[in-house]
Amino acid sequence: MNQPKIWKPAQGNGGKFKSIGKRLGIGGSIVLGVVLILFMISYLVLIRPVLALRGDVAAIQKHTAAAQVALKERDLVAFTDNLDKVESDLKDLRKTRDNKLGWTKSFPKLKIYYSDSEYFIQAGLHAVEAGRKFAVIVEPFSDALGLKTGKIVEATESEPLIEDTEASESGLMEAFSAWISAMPLVAENSDPIIDELSKMGAVLSKVDAANYPEEFQGFPLKQTILSSQNTLTKLNDYAPDIKRALVLFPDLLGVGGVEKRYMIIMQNDKEIRATGGFWTYLATFKVNNGLLSSDFSSYNSYYVDTVLDAIDAYHTFPKVPPTYEKHLKVERMFARDANVSPDLPTSVDQFMYFWDLAKPLNPAQFKDIDGAIVIDTKVLEELLEITGPATVNGFTYTKDNVVLELEKLASLALAEQVNRKKVLGDLMEEMLINVFESDKNLWPKLVDKGVDLLLRKHVAAVVFDPEAQALLDKHNFSGRIVDPVEGDYVFVNQTNLGGDKTNWFVNKTVDHKMVQEGDKIKRTVTINYTYTQPGAEFAPFVKRFRDWVRVYTPKDSTLIKLTGSEDPAGEGEERNKKYFHGFITLGPGESKSMTFEYYVPNSVIQNGVYNLYIQKQLAIDTEKHTVTVDGETKEVILNKLDGKYSKKLK
Repeated sequence: MNQPKIWKPAQGNGGKFKSIGKRLGIGGSIVLGVVLILFMISYLVLIRPVLALRGDVAAIQKHTAAAQVALKERDLVAFTDNLDKVESDLKDLRKTRDNKLGWTKSFPKLKIYYSDSEYFIQAGLHAVEAGRKFAVIVEPFSDALGLKTGKIVEATESEPLIEDTEASESGLMEAFSAWISAMPLVAENSDPIIDELSKMGAVLSKVDAANYPEEFQGFPLKQTILSSQNTLTKLNDYAPDIKRALVLFPDLLGVGGVEKRYMIIMQNDKEIRATGGFWTYLATFKVNNGLLSSDFSSYNSYYVDTVLDAIDAYHTFPKVPPTYEKHLKVERMFARDANVSPDLPTSVDQFMYFWDLAKPLNPAQFKDIDGAIVIDTKVLEELLEITGPATVNGFTYTKDNVVLELEKLASLALAEQVNRKKVLGDLMEEMLINVFESDKNLWPKLVDKGVDLLLRKHVAAVVFDPEAQALLDKHNFSGRIVDPVEGDYVFVNQTNLGGDKTNWFVNKTVDHKMVQEGDKIKRTVTINYTYTQPGAEFAPFVKRFRDWVRVYTPKDSTLIKLTGSEDPAGEGEERNKKYFHGFITLGPGESKSMTFEYYVPNSVIQNGVYNLYIQKQLAIDTEKHTVTVDGETKEVILNKLDGKYSKKLK
């Protein structure tokens, strides 16, 4: 007799859950259920609201980026439009937060982040308002600044109504003159912007960065908060300087009828000297009401020395540094070698001593000047990239060939260099004309490039107006040895004493170590050199590299030992710093190192924190430094201004 079939449930999910339930038991099933419920609650009250916030944040990021692009492109219309969108996005974010996460205010731990979100929103709104007030202030000068304003130009019989979206086609020189004349007025009306930024800083100061991770989805969250707080809290210190600069700058450019004369010093960074390079070329020019004068004079760097050779002035010349006497084989000090000090104002003063000594011999050539602008080969290359090629004596110089072609001229025998001064002078004059007479549409690129070169230390300025010079010194635009600094300080300064262009081929990196030895703090600085094998076109410049190195440290430092130097260790003092020095040579294909070991004062550590300020030498484009403290190593890349390192000690 057949047995009746007994129905069994299909082994689908239900069967699986039943099987899982058997394995977990009753207690386990309850736990699993609770976990699932908690997940659903978390999703509803936390995850989904956060996802909603992400949409608002993404909108803020999008429109903020668009505003930045518009500002870079000098589009005032797009800039203000995107500010309006950012404001709307911030208010939407606040609304979403209150609707979705308002309940977090009742929980002590979560309340912190709720409050911080409000501070971030308020800071953003103040930034928007500062941007709007900036637009209001600069709008009257839109033509001079090359801004797109969207103004409607009045119709004429010959032309219909058009939108004036770009600056007129007049030359940059006229636009520049108009802009600098307006600077004092801008300074006078800048307080509303400063006020909004100050409010922004006050709000952000309420955020504790310690509550946030170092990174969030690849974004350096904590450091961004700290940097913003640091910059904005110092705004009250910066603001008076900015306003003062806007007042002083027109005077420096002869606005008001008092013409000014400046010197351009071209230093060759392929032959590094203390201030960034050998001073190969000089030019003087006048400015009047911000306009470049036709009174342009150029000089070979040897010209001053040639004039002084005509007189017996040995007794008046500065003393030759022993290292120069030994390695450059000079019996007296020359004007072309005046930049012995890495402190640019000191070296300019030294050069002006020679200039003034030669003035009675040729007053027509050695005229009084009001300051000096020091540039290097990067300036030539990068300006030619913007303005386009410059043709001198039938030869066209471009960003790609200018340095090599000028070096070819310099490498000729002196008898063959008859026209070298004229070529250099004509090229510099042509470049200045190209800059100042460029179409106004190039204004944004030229301003951006000028600021970039200044920040990268390819341009530095020394002026003989004490107040203006003090501002340049304070903000690290004059090539000063920085003093004072917080914590430890190091400045690795090179001087090529081979008389050759070997820095073209030599790469340098620097390793730093700090260890505590009992009650002393030991510092080690290792300079690593590699002489790369150059191509055939550089054959005339391949010589032995000869480098005099000075390591500037806190004043009360004490040298322990120096290794890798071909000269005995030496030391000196300058601008409240102690320096140790050595000398090294190497040829193509070689790699060598030189190491300084020394003790620094215990005061470099404050409240258990070690801070290190690494000063960048003028004209050095990019330089890699590694700092090792407490067994941890961090890279500090010097490409803009100086480097800073900070670590809380164990």
